[in-house]
Amino acid sequence: MKRVLRALAVVTLVATIVGGPSNSMAQIAERRVWTVKEILEERQPASSDTKEKWCQGQLFKPCLCPKYVSKLVQYRPSVSECGGKAAIILSGKYLNVFSVVVRDLLNRDRWPAQGVNGCSAFERDTLGLNKCSVFKVQKVIGVEDPAGDAEVHCLGASGYSTLFKKVTRITAKLADHPNATTDPLERLCLVGPNQPLN
Repeated sequence: MKRVLRALAVVTLVATIVGGPSNSMAQIAERRVWTVKEILEERQPASSDTKEKWCQGQLFKPCLCPKYVSKLVQYRPSVSECGGKAAIILSGKYLNVFSVVVRDLLNRDRWPAQGVNGCSAFERDTLGLNKCSVFKVQKVIGVEDPAGDAEVHCLGASGYSTLFKKVTRITAKLADHPNATTDPLERLCLVGPNQPLN
């Protein structure tokens, strides 16, 4: 009993020094960096539950609530192979999507407004290059896996960063129809920019 009390006292002292047990443990959990191998091992089989529920429908079209997002779509706030930046991992029927981005509360997919990576105003606004927005895919890593191939879409910043603070959803453009405004889209809600999905 005395050993247990001494151990608790040491833990309490250490926790007090670093700012409290809940804060320190939360920071460790919040800053996790996944590997592609870990993400694919966490991938769950596609759900047969067909009911859907929609969220975040105030200003823009709602997105599918996180609980109902297909298990073939995963999100991680930080992935080692992406240099610690956030990533969207697609499998199965989502392997051939035309494009995928994250969006914020204002439905923006071009952020920050001034651009990044030394983009000119022309590259950012007229060409809309991916490299000019942290919300867009910067590189794609193809992965062969016995349980199903996948693509890791690396984004431009960490999900833990202030740039991602207001990110709320993924938008996947399933196909691109030139000169049309009816491209098939899927809007998928995230749990949060710094939280894993599926």
